[in-house]
Amino acid sequence: MAKHDDIPKTDPSEIEALIHRLKQSNLAPRDAQLVERLLRLVLSMASLLQHKNASIRRLKRLIFGPGSDKRATTGSQTENEAAESSVDSDQQPGSDSDPGTARSLSSEQKPKRPGHGRMAASAYTGAKLVICRHPDFKSGDHCPDPLCRGHLYAVNSPAIFIRLTGQPLVGATRYEQEALRCSACQERFTAPLPAGVGPEKYDATCDVSLAIAKYGAGLPWYRLARMQEAFGVPMPESVQFERCEAVADAALPVFLRLRQMAANGEVIYSDDTRVKILSCLKENEELEEEERRATQTSGIVVKAGDHWIALYANGRRHAGENFDELLKKRSAELEAPIQMSDALPSNWSGEEETIEAKCLAHARRKFVELEEIFPRECAVVLKAIEQVY
Repeated sequence: MAKHDDIPKTDPSEIEALIHRLKQSNLAPRDAQLVERLLRLVLSMASLLQHKNASIRRLKRLIFGPGSDKRATTGSQTENEAAESSVDSDQQPGSDSDPGTARSLSSEQKPKRPGHGRMAASAYTGAKLVICRHPDFKSGDHCPDPLCRGHLYAVNSPAIFIRLTGQPLVGATRYEQEALRCSACQERFTAPLPAGVGPEKYDATCDVSLAIAKYGAGLPWYRLARMQEAFGVPMPESVQFERCEAVADAALPVFLRLRQMAANGEVIYSDDTRVKILSCLKENEELEEEERRATQTSGIVVKAGDHWIALYANGRRHAGENFDELLKKRSAELEAPIQMSDALPSNWSGEEETIEAKCLAHARRKFVELEEIFPRECAVVLKAIEQVY
């Protein structure tokens, strides 16, 4: 920009008027909402800059979202850590002050970086096991070397060879049963299926594989249908839905039991994350703007005795509403559980009695941001939070 060019200035009232005109225009609703969010962002940035309380780091967090909460190494922090380490070394009996020894100990204890090296044979837990016997020798035979007088014996660790093959997610076996018919009475005689083969077309492993591919790996049905067709084992989308529904029906009693156990848990964690539900998006097109509600996935993790239970709920309800719905199934004689979540109001509806334990991660993040300006004051708070965790 040239020196003589003026920086464009806009009054906030003009932007508000533009937003009002935008709502009354013929622009598509989604486009209008996107433009409105951009204009609101401009207003927020202008307000922060006018009050002079926004740093470059806060503006980056406002635009791009929170990043890492790792503390920056400051001078006071380094001094405090050095002092604490010297005190610890003085208090420990028999500690070695030789720096060379300290370096050697730290190098020996340094963990290896994950993801390097070959995969161990024990990692292939799903591989089919085939025992290969030697065609010419067995344990106890004489050594085949004519100059040797020893005998052969089986070693504890056999040679391992792993061969990887490709296959479709759902395989198929075609059984051709011989059929015979009497020339006189016309009665039909069909050869039976091999032992261990049931009469059901879909094996339980087929249904479970489809459910894991859809809801575990997130593989769309249409994509899996194209892949199965390419392998010569067709599996249409409608069939996949029916088989996954069969799995859901079979697992429903387990889910109901886990939900009851979760309702009686001691500590319950809950939070939301945005999700797109096509049926809800279609409903929004017919609803007024003030009637529309966002869709999210509520994750509820419960500590129930020695077990951890994870429940998920998709829809328009927030985590606080799903949390209260779960606690309605709680046994009346039990004490109030500990509810762990951040301070977002949508996580706390307050209908059911709980012991509140709000997350300190958001509070800690603010002190990490201010540590460069107030290193000593923030170090006191961060040190206290560190001792808690």
